[in-house]
Amino acid sequence: MKENGMENSRLGKYRIKGVLGQGGEGCVYLAEDESLSRLAAVKQLWEGEEKESGRIMREAAFLRDLRHPALPVVYELFYEEGWYLVMEYIAGISLHKYIQDRGAVGEEQARFWAASLLDVLSYLHTREKPVIYRDLRPDNIMVCRDGSVRLVDFGAAAFRSFGERDSGKMAYTMGFAAPEQRRTVGKRAWADERSDIYAFGRTLCYMVTGADQAASCARLSPSCYNPLLSEELEEIIARCTAEAPENRYQAVSEIVRDLERRGRRKGGRRREFVRHVEKQVFLAAAGGGMILGERGI
Repeated sequence: MKENGMENSRLGKYRIKGVLGQGGEGCVYLAEDESLSRLAAVKQLWEGEEKESGRIMREAAFLRDLRHPALPVVYELFYEEGWYLVMEYIAGISLHKYIQDRGAVGEEQARFWAASLLDVLSYLHTREKPVIYRDLRPDNIMVCRDGSVRLVDFGAAAFRSFGERDSGKMAYTMGFAAPEQRRTVGKRAWADERSDIYAFGRTLCYMVTGADQAASCARLSPSCYNPLLSEELEEIIARCTAEAPENRYQAVSEIVRDLERRGRRKGGRRREFVRHVEKQVFLAAAGGGMILGERGI
């Protein structure tokens, strides 16, 4: 069963209720395990891997061992004309949709969410067998009703972490994937911890600007969209998103360290005040006459 339009059909023991998302690697279905009266997300894995069942089962077992508040629980793996991974269903709205509907968030909110994302990336990267998420982007981050953020569609990304495929290809999202994840002539696609750091930086930039990260204007400084953004956060974003991996942060712990240093730089508070004035001037020039805080900036 690989077609859409599967509502109310069955997939294994699960009744399909709808499609949660679709990408180059297949669909994620909202399904109900009627025996447990439990909703679940059923992820369709790559086609053409029927002969690699041993490897897939070992990797699924590995995924089931992952335990972190920001990760969905993996329930099971099954085969029915293809491989499907069943995960916890996480209710909420994607970060992408959240920003589209409400606009960019303020720096305090962005820092709060950034800390959560860094915590889960640190958990993945520092395991005995490090896991590279490889697909960190707003569509894969769920904003839950309690205001927390969680990663979804984790199964496909985790399977990628076990090494390159024979073709050297790698699924990626323009605007968020690191340059090394995009295959070029004579070079294979690859990813490591610094690739996730790049995607984190792009995601953080999207939080505080709302700008399309795949557009050419995304190379503008984040302060062009949000003049009140602190110089410290702007520098963190710039270092995360450096084109060359060696010029980025080399570990998540380094980003955490810099996020916790807010205001400790000499002249930091003065610069914050200057940026506050710049923001007021910017809004006045735009003719908005808006009082800061009305949109949570």
